Amino acid sequence: MAFYNNGFPATYQPMYQPQQIMTPPTIRAEIIQVDNEEAAANYPVGAGASQMMIAKDDSAIYVKTANANGYTLDVFTKRPPAPPAPKFIPEEYVRKDELEKLLASMVTAKKEEKK
Repeated sequence: MAFYNNGFPATYQPMYQPQQIMTPPTIRAEIIQVDNEEAAANYPVGAGASQMMIAKDDSAIYVKTANANGYTLDVFTKRPPAPPAPKFIPEEYVRKDELEKLLASMVTAKKEEKK
């Protein structure tokens, strides 16, 4: 008796396939340009579907999702990127012991002025 496919059924898929790399799925979306939020709300979307829209001035992105009871409109407004966190430079700060010495010398100088 002859074995085909090393004795495995033709539809057999081994559990471990080192040549395949797992990648996240790619989602393709059609984005419609609209004038404003009102135009996005009025854009027709079939029940059970979602449509992504962007304002012509790039000020916001809208996602309209229709269902049997109406629709929801999610609005994502454009904002500037957050400023970078200030860099910590230890030389620009006063240590507690240095501050205590500075305050003590100021108090002493003030007392000597009054004399």
